Amino acid sequence: MDHERFFRHMIEQAEQVWSRVVSSPRRKVVYTVNGVDYTPLPDRFNTRRKIARYFRRFWGKRLTRVMVCNLNLRVVKGKLCVPAGDVPPLPTMVQSLRIVRNRPNQKVIRAVLTGGATRVRIDYRLVRTGPSSPFSIAKRTAREFDIRYRSCPAKPAAAAKPTIRPAAKPTIKPAAKLAAKPTAVRKKRKLLKTP
Repeated sequence: MDHERFFRHMIEQAEQVWSRVVSSPRRKVVYTVNGVDYTPLPDRFNTRRKIARYFRRFWGKRLTRVMVCNLNLRVVKGKLCVPAGDVPPLPTMVQSLRIVRNRPNQKVIRAVLTGGATRVRIDYRLVRTGPSSPFSIAKRTAREFDIRYRSCPAKPAAAAKPTIRPAAKPTIKPAAKLAAKPTAVRKKRKLLKTP
């Protein structure tokens, strides 16, 4: 398999992983929370860790975190759920592809994706740690226009725990210190000699 065919297949697979997770629930079980319908994920994706591991086949750590965040997961009755509904048509099929930068452990690929009524040009930066390790997508352009890759809002910072400090001891000057201490008057006792 030549390089272009390999990267075309990889990008098409990578672009479809998010939709596969969202459309994976087959059961009709629906929970309504705050007006939003949720459906439980199958055992294959029933934890965030399993989903992240599935995404990491193709994507780097940062984009994996963003994609997991954009799933809008929620635990309902002990089950990990996604919002119920149809997945909108997303650009996932590679129409054309060109390798812009070709280094042994880093590639920059420009691809035109189609899907639904949209056609977008995207640049990917693929990296790997060594010649025997697989490539993963570290960067993708046009993220703000796609619901899968939009930056997630930062989590609110946890409230700082109140620190309890002991009350400060009053400082006493050495001269006043001596005056403040009552001097104990010691009486010397006479020992009696016993015969």
